[in-house]
Amino acid sequence: MPHPWSAQVKECPYPYFDEWRSQSPVLWNEEMRAWVVTGYKEALAVLEDHQTFSSTNSVFDPQAENVVGFPSMINIDEPRHKKLRAIAAKAFTPKSLDRDWAPRIQRITNEQLESVGPDVFNVVGDLAFPLPVRMIAEVIGVDSQKYAEFKTWSDGLAQRIGIPESERGGEADLEFQMAMMNLTIYFMQEIDKRRTEPQDDLFTRILEAEVDGEKLTPVEIQAFLVLLLVAGNETTTNLIAHAIRALALDPALFETVASDRSLVARLIEEALRWEAPIQGFYRKATRDVEISGVAIKQGDPLCVMYAAANRDPEKYECPADIRLERASRDHLAFGKGVHYCLGANLARLEAEIALNAVLDRFASLTPVDPDHIAWRPTPFFRGPVEYPVRYSSRVGARPAAIA
Repeated sequence: MPHPWSAQVKECPYPYFDEWRSQSPVLWNEEMRAWVVTGYKEALAVLEDHQTFSSTNSVFDPQAENVVGFPSMINIDEPRHKKLRAIAAKAFTPKSLDRDWAPRIQRITNEQLESVGPDVFNVVGDLAFPLPVRMIAEVIGVDSQKYAEFKTWSDGLAQRIGIPESERGGEADLEFQMAMMNLTIYFMQEIDKRRTEPQDDLFTRILEAEVDGEKLTPVEIQAFLVLLLVAGNETTTNLIAHAIRALALDPALFETVASDRSLVARLIEEALRWEAPIQGFYRKATRDVEISGVAIKQGDPLCVMYAAANRDPEKYECPADIRLERASRDHLAFGKGVHYCLGANLARLEAEIALNAVLDRFASLTPVDPDHIAWRPTPFFRGPVEYPVRYSSRVGARPAAIA
């Protein structure tokens, strides 16, 4: 049984997931040294029981014991998690999304699509890649001259998060350490600056936010912003890329959604289920427990495979198909339970605006090479390195810039 993050599995993971699930929805993986959970019912049970399944090892290593150096709400249990999340959630209110975030997303999307060449639209490079990082950077309050560095730092972190200590080393690990160091220095400098010069940005809001008279510590602020940068950037990039890829692969689907924009929201949910941007996260059993007849011992690590659960045929008929009529939010792409993704609605909003803009501008999309996709070498995340499509423009749409 190969490691779920290995290159051979990442190339086309779903046959592996099906094979593992057919043996057992909870199966021990010796290479990962963790129980791999591939069944929908089993994954949901783990995610919704935060008392039995701790999140202290959720992102760095299946064997991790604590997160002293990175106190982020993603890998901290209750009751501290609840306080951290309540403070951070102040930046993600519906009012903030509609008032502060949506106009920026629309502006950035339009700017990115204006730069598309005359023949080929590179879905990732032209839109899905730069939109989320520009958006996150603007909202955090990062100087525009830092956008390229932010993307480099995000990539450096994403390619190593989830890799056990025993497998680390080499150039990629050095990039990870450098990215974390640069982000730490930058965030700490900006925190000090906002204390004396408050601004209308996320830095200032998180710095000033309180719950029960308590504020985040500088280290907790840094951990939150790193989480927002990596998870928000990677997740949304992959969501947008997968949704546009689904449209490009199926002209009938493209026409259906283009003619009825109320279906964009359904496409987003099905795209999230079809190709989960985050493949899975770790948990650790806090007591002896049984899942579907499998005995899990206290201290055992588990890897909950969102992507596999979202393709479980016992939950979804013909799971490899995009079916708008069954679209709902019962998929596990954003997790479930107390650790449900805080930025889920922001990701949906970015995808909705991006997809509508694409449908406004293009009358058709045709993959340049539909049989070959190079997948990014990121353990937890699944998305294409690039996805070029040929296009025809809609009559009356603003013409793409000539390269």
